[in-house]
Amino acid sequence: MDAMVALLITLLLTPTSALPREESTLVNEMARLTVKYERGVTRILRVERVPLSSPQKMRRWRGRFEARAIGAGGKVIDFVRFDFPLMASAETPDDTTAEAAKLGQKLREHVTATTLVRVPLPAGATQVTVYDGATKKSVTAEVPPPGGTSSPSPAAAGDGSTRK
Repeated sequence: MDAMVALLITLLLTPTSALPREESTLVNEMARLTVKYERGVTRILRVERVPLSSPQKMRRWRGRFEARAIGAGGKVIDFVRFDFPLMASAETPDDTTAEAAKLGQKLREHVTATTLVRVPLPAGATQVTVYDGATKKSVTAEVPPPGGTSSPSPAAAGDGSTRK
């Protein structure tokens, strides 16, 4: 019982800034990214700037990948997490065999998937970056001006890709 009271007091006294945010900041627009993953390479195929009808916050789900809004000086302003279809690790260490985990990893290595990602665009965001948490590599694209869409050139779309 004492441990429960101590835990409750700790949670109540923890500053909210120390807790991870489950949502993005309140934004008036977002970037809609078309992102492709193929054999270890992540590419941003299209970036579309979309105004929102009213200010919104976007949920941060779990995921291997982060889509980040980047501001001046390369500073991360906000982000959301995501996974490509068929890329999320379905195995957990306590309910699978080593052989099943290896098979799952082998299947994920050969996935080709394309997905849409909604990224919050706070004021000052000039670029978007997709970061791969497994390989620690990223790919970046410019955010188009209001009302615009950009399609990175094929050569630029692969720069900084997640290929090992």
